[in-house]
Amino acid sequence: MNNKIPDRRIVYKTIGTTKLEMHLFVPGKNISRSAIVFFFGGGWTGGTPSQFYPQCKYFASNGILAISAEYRIMGKHNTTPFESIKDAKSAIRWIRAHASELVISPDKIVASGGSAGGHIAACTALIQGMDEEGEDLKVSSVPNSLVLFNPVIDTTDKGYGSDKLKGKETEISPVHHVVK
Repeated sequence: MNNKIPDRRIVYKTIGTTKLEMHLFVPGKNISRSAIVFFFGGGWTGGTPSQFYPQCKYFASNGILAISAEYRIMGKHNTTPFESIKDAKSAIRWIRAHASELVISPDKIVASGGSAGGHIAACTALIQGMDEEGEDLKVSSVPNSLVLFNPVIDTTDKGYGSDKLKGKETEISPVHHVVK
């Protein structure tokens, strides 16, 4: 397994002509296991899945299916953080729906990411709605656990990103959606 090359790539979502891929790092043993999906940072405007390849390699070497997922970003797709969240939720839902072919437990899915990627990972757990139209909402997009690296958790002017949200700062601000 090479740090720079995933074992395989799978398209998990198609929006118009945009195909979003998951970059998979597969453990050697074919046994039921956990999965962790990483979302790259870049202020919802840039970045690539390769940011988390070293972490993916590490987790795969320890028996965990590790994935670095693409999602729509402003610089490449002319989108907002709202679409990024929809993509993260689609990724979790796709992993859970395909758990048996991925040889993982659907109840052992971790969402992870750094900065804006940490934000969208947190949103999969905390933000209601924001689901892509046409998806099977009976399949949960909520991960079983989170591992966040310097996440954006407050999208108001006290945190980061309010300039990109145009009056909707608390709609996707994880700190404003924490419940008991």
